[in-house]
Amino acid sequence: MDGFLLSLGVNLASSAVYDLLKSALSAPLTREQLVERIASQLNITNANIAADRIIDFAAQNGDITISGTSIYAADSVTMRSASGTKFTFGNNSSSKTSSSEITAAHGATIEGTGGAKIDQNPDGSISFSA
Repeated sequence: MDGFLLSLGVNLASSAVYDLLKSALSAPLTREQLVERIASQLNITNANIAADRIIDFAAQNGDITISGTSIYAADSVTMRSASGTKFTFGNNSSSKTSSSEITAAHGATIEGTGGAKIDQNPDGSISFSA
């Protein structure tokens, strides 16, 4: 199944993707319908995400929701949205680099829409832009 997800451009297997694929098998979808559904709803919940250097969450084709999740990349973490999309980060989530940290406790969220972006930069600074 990992090979199938990678062929669709999905490199993060989450329970939402699994549930979607499970329902697609019971009521077959075309490849295009499946890609559209996956792209429009990525919910990352209770995950530990780590990378050696850089993580970039780009809500380009649909919304991304990050909840109860720990994110770590040594150099930088970016969360961004495109026109018509939104990223939501929070509800017991943390995003850390070797020199900065953003934490959103239970019930707290940070949202970005319409081109908004949060950068945890390699120099330790955190920038917010639209």
